[in-house]
Amino acid sequence: MAILVHAARATRPWLRAGVQRGDRMYHVLSDLPGSEGSAELRAYVVQYGLRPQWVQYAGTYREHYDAREPEGLAMLRDGARPATNREIGALLAAKRAAGTAAAAWEGTNGGM
Repeated sequence: MAILVHAARATRPWLRAGVQRGDRMYHVLSDLPGSEGSAELRAYVVQYGLRPQWVQYAGTYREHYDAREPEGLAMLRDGARPATNREIGALLAAKRAAGTAAAAWEGTNGGM
C-alpha cells in the first residue's frame, strides 16, 4: 500500500554510515502488517542501497529500516509518504493489534 518515511535525529553515532549523533536520519516503514509489509518494505529499500540484513525488529509490528538523509530524501522525492510522530504511533498500534488478533486466531483455530 504505502511506504512511510519518518524524520528523526540520530541518537548515537552510526560511524560506518558516516552519521553523527544529532544528524538527520529517517525511519522507513510499510503500512501493511505481517509478511506482506515485510516484503513491500524490503523490495522498496533495496532500490536505495539498503541491505535486507539491516532490518530492525524483523518480523514484528516495529519492523523498519534506518536510512541516512540522502536516501530518505530520495525516497520522499520518489513518492514515499512523510509521516509524523502521531501517525507512526497510530500505525504501530494498529499493526500490533493486527498481529495480536492474528496470533489469537491461530492459537484458537490450530493455525488454520
